[in-house]
Amino acid sequence: MEYWAFVWGAMIMGITGFMMWNPITTTRFLPGEFIPAAKAAHGGEALLAVLAIIIWHMYGVHIKRFNKAMWTGYLSEEEMLHEHPLELADIKAGVAKVHIEPKVLRRRQALYFPIAAILAIVMLAGVYFFVFGETTARATAPEAETAPIYAPRTPTPQPTATAAPTSSLPLVWEGAIGALFQQRCGLCHGADSFTGLSLDTYANALAGGKNGAVIVPGNSAESSLVILQAQGGHGGQLTPEELEMVKAWIDAGAPEK
Repeated sequence: MEYWAFVWGAMIMGITGFMMWNPITTTRFLPGEFIPAAKAAHGGEALLAVLAIIIWHMYGVHIKRFNKAMWTGYLSEEEMLHEHPLELADIKAGVAKVHIEPKVLRRRQALYFPIAAILAIVMLAGVYFFVFGETTARATAPEAETAPIYAPRTPTPQPTATAAPTSSLPLVWEGAIGALFQQRCGLCHGADSFTGLSLDTYANALAGGKNGAVIVPGNSAESSLVILQAQGGHGGQLTPEELEMVKAWIDAGAPEK
């Protein structure tokens, strides 16, 4: 069983190894599901072989009896009786070493050497095909082209503040400050704000966000909304004129109407 296990195990390892090494070639003849199946079979057979060597062979040969034949070339009679009883019987009967006539030996050699040479060439060709038989995408990919990634033909239009409320409007939430916040800040701080701060209504604006109020009525200097806008670079940045409007509205008590 151990000898036959080596035979079919070597076949499984070789075939599944070829399938994993050359998946493109494999899928020309077999469905793609055979590739993960080959990986499972390859790993399972490898584990089985390792366990057989460690548990079966190591114990039976090196631990249980510590067979020294690999170094000395000899076995004791007890070991021969257990491992090779038929050969031991031939040795005792004096027929173990049969003399081969030179004519028979030459005939055997005339058959053996050509067959061995052909098999060697076939196996070497198989190894070469195993390693180099598949043309991968790396070798067939077209050469990369050099071109500008982004080359606009016209300047990118910039948003204007023409729609923003002017200072001629009364400094109250309705009609002026609320509309300004809706235009500048509504994208991130609207009704469905993902930042935790909503400026869609007067009540929400005064309530603030996760870190507390951002508008302190009567004190624009302490209002974090003004402090953040004064630093510049905000996503919904107010113009200097609009920021002055917001500061004047807060200093006036942030009236709603």
